[in-house]
Amino acid sequence: MAKGIRIQDRDREILKEIINFNGLPASVIIKNHFKTKKYGYARLKLLEKNGYVSNTYYYAQNKKNGKKFAQRISAIYYATSLGCREVDCPTDYRYVVPNEDKLDVTNLVGNLYSRIPNLLSKRQAMEEYGLKGFMPVTCAIPNENPIFIYILGNKLGRNEIGATKNFIESYPAPATHYVISRDFKDRLNIQKANFVLWRLALEYLPNLAKDENYYLNEFLKIIQRELPGIRLLNNTQPLLRVQYGNQVLHLGELISGSNHLRFILQEPPENTIIYSPSRVHFYKIKLKSEKDSFIFYSQKDKGFFRMFLSEKNRMHSVKHKLRM
Repeated sequence: MAKGIRIQDRDREILKEIINFNGLPASVIIKNHFKTKKYGYARLKLLEKNGYVSNTYYYAQNKKNGKKFAQRISAIYYATSLGCREVDCPTDYRYVVPNEDKLDVTNLVGNLYSRIPNLLSKRQAMEEYGLKGFMPVTCAIPNENPIFIYILGNKLGRNEIGATKNFIESYPAPATHYVISRDFKDRLNIQKANFVLWRLALEYLPNLAKDENYYLNEFLKIIQRELPGIRLLNNTQPLLRVQYGNQVLHLGELISGSNHLRFILQEPPENTIIYSPSRVHFYKIKLKSEKDSFIFYSQKDKGFFRMFLSEKNRMHSVKHKLRM
């Protein structure tokens, strides 16, 4: 028999939160609402035993010693019909449970929420921006121009990529669009979109939420150390024009995943220098001529490299000493 429970204001806050997000990982709920893990888990279990919440487990494929196995990543807690009634939720409880085919997405959204406190769930974004349920926005960050996030999990819905592409291209108001995926989707190589690799999303998006120019400013500090005395000529995006001595340099960053910049880098202006996550994060960028090249600074390798076409017509990079 379940131990009785007296519902507290904090419990109601938890219920409202997991309803908004159609479920959240236990670790995120505990981080947001409890001082200790031990008490947080005990409280969630008590809410579960008394019928206010339930949970499902998210498993991910892993590999050890050459053998694949399913690793339990998190417990996703969501509200039951009793939980919905407790907070007067007008939505049928059947529509506030996580999608079993998209638990990887639910888990990532929850972990983004723990790092971006003002993150809006899809339900909240629909209300804030007048979106419809069929629109592919996964979550959003309120801003002067909103940041819409589209998370493509392991199991894609029918026409999910096409719907995302159509929405981004047709959205009429100024907004920033981030596509999060484990691989680069060719159909989403559109100039209005940004691509961030799944495994880097928890590092990059919280910084971009605070300041859309976070990584550009970080790159400028690196360049100023290497080339002291550079002077900004204009602030056009995605490439800044700066002057160093008698030369004009073009600076940009690919960490925020600008597809517009990907198009430009196929025929880069002279003296282009880019900030990149690593030497391999140049998805769908192919120089059009052997005469073209650009320099980039790899965040991972902490060094400068020159990118060019090899004799086999492949993109190739070598270490580069920055001398202008």
